Parts: sequence; C-alpha cells; structure tokens
Amino acid sequence: MEQQNTIYDVVIAGAGPVGLFLAYKMRCLGHSVYICDPKLGPTDQSRAVLLTSRTMEIFALNGIAEHFLKEAIIAQGMEAHYKGSTLGTISVATTDLTPFPQMTLLVQEKTEAIFIDLLEKMHSSNDVKAVEWRTEVCGYSQHDDHVEVQVRNVNDDTNKTSTIQGRYLIGCDGTHSVVRRKHGDWKYEGYSVDTQFVLADIALEGRDVDRVTSYRAHAFMHPTGFCGLIPIGKRNGKDYFRLVNNLTPYQVAKSDDTTHGISRTGETVTLDRLKELMEDRLNPLDIKPVDPVWSSVFRINERKANGFRRGRAFVVGDAAHCHSPVGGQGLNLGFQDATKVDNIAWKLSLVLNGRSNDVDKLLDSYTIERDPIVKSTMTNTGSMTRLIFSGGFISDIMTYLAVSALTSIERLQKYIVTNMMQVTIHLGKDSPILLPSSSLLIESGRFMPETCFLRKRVINDKLEFKTLYQILQGVDRQHAIIWVCTRPSKYDPCPWTKDFLAKADRWKHATRPIAVESTWHVHDAKLPSYVAAGSSNSSVIKEDTFWMENNWEMQDALTKRIGLDVHLNNTKRGMEPPAAIVIIRPDGYIASTALIQSADDIDKALTPLETYLALAN
Repeated sequence: MEQQNTIYDVVIAGAGPVGLFLAYKMRCLGHSVYICDPKLGPTDQSRAVLLTSRTMEIFALNGIAEHFLKEAIIAQGMEAHYKGSTLGTISVATTDLTPFPQMTLLVQEKTEAIFIDLLEKMHSSNDVKAVEWRTEVCGYSQHDDHVEVQVRNVNDDTNKTSTIQGRYLIGCDGTHSVVRRKHGDWKYEGYSVDTQFVLADIALEGRDVDRVTSYRAHAFMHPTGFCGLIPIGKRNGKDYFRLVNNLTPYQVAKSDDTTHGISRTGETVTLDRLKELMEDRLNPLDIKPVDPVWSSVFRINERKANGFRRGRAFVVGDAAHCHSPVGGQGLNLGFQDATKVDNIAWKLSLVLNGRSNDVDKLLDSYTIERDPIVKSTMTNTGSMTRLIFSGGFISDIMTYLAVSALTSIERLQKYIVTNMMQVTIHLGKDSPILLPSSSLLIESGRFMPETCFLRKRVINDKLEFKTLYQILQGVDRQHAIIWVCTRPSKYDPCPWTKDFLAKADRWKHATRPIAVESTWHVHDAKLPSYVAAGSSNSSVIKEDTFWMENNWEMQDALTKRIGLDVHLNNTKRGMEPPAAIVIIRPDGYIASTALIQSADDIDKALTPLETYLALAN
C-alpha cells in the first residue's frame, strides 16, 4: 500500500455535479481538496436536467449563475395533456420571491463541464489533478484528527491501493455510496419500487409535432401510462427532448436491494419501443421519436440515510437520500446539501480554520437542518409518483381531477410550483446555528430573497448599483449584519445608525455590517461624518458598508422583503419609525431578525451574537 504524505483538508468521493460543486466551494474558501471518481471522465449523458429557482439563487450568491444561464434553456412551465387533449398550462412564474421564476433546463454533461472548467481555472498544483478520474474510494478509517482513505485505480488489475489522508471525508458517491456502506451502522432506510421507467433523448417528427413546444415541458397522461417530454436544447439543428415513460404501474418491490437510478448494466430501449409508447400515450396526436442519442431504463427507490454524518465522514446528495425524480428535486437537493450555499463547505471551513469552539455541535447542524427538508421532499415526490403512476381506473380519474385543478386554480398552482422550485424551503428550526427572530419580521431559517438594485452611497468615478446578492458576494462570505433604516421622507434620518455601527464593530472579525438608508435621507455622496478617517477598516470596506434604497414600497425592495414596510406604515404620530437588523449567514439563510425601536434594542439584538459566533465562527 502506498502512503501519501499530503494531508488534504477534504477528500471527496464522487465527481458528479454535487461533488464538483463542493470541491469548487472548498477551494474558493482556500482549502486543499482531493476529489476522485471511478468514471473515465465527466458524464457524456444528459441525466438530471432541471435547476430549480433555489439552486439558481445559490449559484447567484456564489457569483457563478451566469455560467449556467448562458448554456441553459429557460422554460415557461409545463403543459398538461390527457388522452391527447390539452388540459391547461402550469406556469412557473407564480412568485416574486426569486429572481429566477423559471425552469432552468441544462443537461448534466454541461453542468459538470462548467464546474470542471471553474475548478481547472483555479487549480494550481502539479502534483494532483483537478479531479482524479478512474480512481475510486474503496475504504477508510477514522482517527482523532484525520481520515485515512484507501483509493485504487479502476484500471489496475492488481487491486493495488493508495492511502489519501484528509481532515474530513465527504461521500458524493451516489446511492451505492462506499463512504456510507463502509461504516458499520450507517443504514440506507426505505424501500425499492418495482416500476421501470424509460429515459431517452430524442428529436420529434409527425403531423402534430408543433403541439410540443421547445420552451415548455409537456406531460401526457393516459390510462395506459405516462409520457413526459422536457426540452433539452438543439443537436444537429433539431430540438431535442428528454422522454420519460413508465413501463409498468407503481408497485413497491419485495426485495430490499437498493436499485435506484439508471441501469448499471447499460440497458437501453429500442427506437421501435419508444415509438410504441408514444403512439399509445399521445393518441390521437401524430408525434413520433426520431434520432435517439441515448436511452436507458431507470428505477426508483425511496431511501434516506439514518443521519448524514459519522465522525469525520459525511454523505451528500444521493449518498444521503434518493427518491422519485418527479419534480426534478434530486440534483437540487444535493447542491443544497453540499453548501446551502455553504452548508458543509462553510462549516468545515470554520472548523478547519480553528474558528469554531464546538465542532460537534456545529457539524451536527448539517443533519438537523437538512433532514426535515429531505423528509418533506420525499413525502411530496412519493405522493405525486403514486398518484401519477399507480394505474387503474381510480388512479386515472384522480390524476385527471388533480391536474385539472392544478391548471385552473391559481392559488393551488402557486403552492405546488413554489414548492417544486424550492422557493419556500425553510431550515429545521432546531438548528443550533439559528437565533430567535422577531415575530414581526421575516423569520430565521428562511432564505434571504433577492432585492431590487441598491445604490452605493459613496460616489467615486461612477454610480454603483447592486442587488443584495451582489453585495453579499464578499471575498470571504462572512456573516452579514444588515441595518435597514429606511423610512418615509417626512421623517428625519434614523438617529441610531451611528450607534449600530459602533456596537456592531465588536464583531468585525467575523461579520460584515451593511447599512441601508433611504435615498432622500442621504444628503451627500460621501461617508457619514461620524465614520472616522484612518480607522482599522480600509476605506473600501467602509464605502461598501453604506447603501441606499430608492423606494422601499417596491415589491422587491429590501425593506419590503424583510417585512419592515408594515411597521413604517403603522408608525404612530410623534414616534420614531423603527429600523431592523437582519443577520444573514454565509449560506444565504437568515440567522436572526430584530425590530429596532430605540438604541437599547440594538444591544438586545446583537448580544446573542456573543454565544452564536463563538459556535459559528
């Protein structure tokens, strides 16, 4: 056995999209990463294709959303059909809480290519490649301060292994995760489903081909089964679609073997069989598949690991949970596991830098925060799968009624779509790294919604406008303490801003203050007079502290997003309008909020940081 002397901060098993994203995040935070995968290289298959609104928000906070948008198809929603007749359209533009009210469709091979390109551009070591392909983790042992990971080259018939040392090991290695299976009490609890699904990437032809547009997904329901068509882009001048069909009705398997995912034996489906399925389920429409570039049989399981952490080992994505692909939640849950934006990357970074006083409590928060979200997703996707694929007369009628209601009742449609696009995901309330919030403002555990443009107070060569996400894209992604003191123009400027900045300075080592005022209360384009020249912070940081909001009554204004507008409108005569403090974690989730009605309230709002930042920073 070969022993390597380098001790990596993190060893990642699996270089799919989730593993690559996690590797990118850890390297952005300045940590050494060893990532390997038994595949020959990045996938050349379309596989997972949907990036939800929440995933795109995560990418935006990390400054990489544009890479995906340049390559993706933006779909308007989905058309539902029954026996060839259109029931209606399900729109995804049902909420203003996200800057990405859309289905962002991008084949997995392009998603992986983007992350690999990002990794290679930042990778400088000549000793280890950005990704070690054809290399699999085959075992590991944990020690007090590191993990010894055995890896081997899959092309080496001698089964010779090498040992890679890491501070932490993260399994992004799928449903058959070696990281999970090699630990004695790590179980993958749940069940398998006997139903087989057909996946294929095809072009279309036929008399009614114009009924299937390249800017919407299409769901064709029929008593004999389901057929889905999802646009995935052009190939050789033709519009291509992901075809999804079930071959048999939904039925729980008697076997307890994990069988989730694309056929591991390379099982494919003939073009003639694809034609039969589409002719049956789109009847009487004349739409045929042509020029398939890929096909496979897919099976689903409903399983979840009994905890996502064991000592210095973690599981993420499919290694932690798997469920029905209905709604396209799987890959997106994995991205959010990996970081939320930085669920693991941020937390491990703190530990690796020696900045956490309670390692176990901090790292256990990963499971505490993610487990309720995973359970809810599994329940929702499982229910939808049983409804759509159970077969039989009763199931057929129930599916027809449910889809008819979904396409015609706006409130129901909004509820379903915002859940599917993960806009309304909240963290588990028992997390040790969430603080109490004012019941009068946006609650802790919510993901901070994006805002309209804020204008930088200090003007040098030009005006600067940034959204909140752009402002939060700081160098080291610290906690942000946002002071929102906007108010109607009939009032004087907020008198407590100077007090806030003085009191927040106590935590300057771990937080970044951001002050947002109303435009009409800023009378010159300079730093406030109370900001001392030559202070410990650089002038650039001081300048980046102060921003202005032009109209706090706009729907996507920061003031409205956090719920302060209600209190401004209800201010009693002779009283000072309140301000608000919102503490945002590096992963974009809100740690705490507080309504400020006097300078003393600032102390009450910031005092919990003493204990909190000792844990989280």
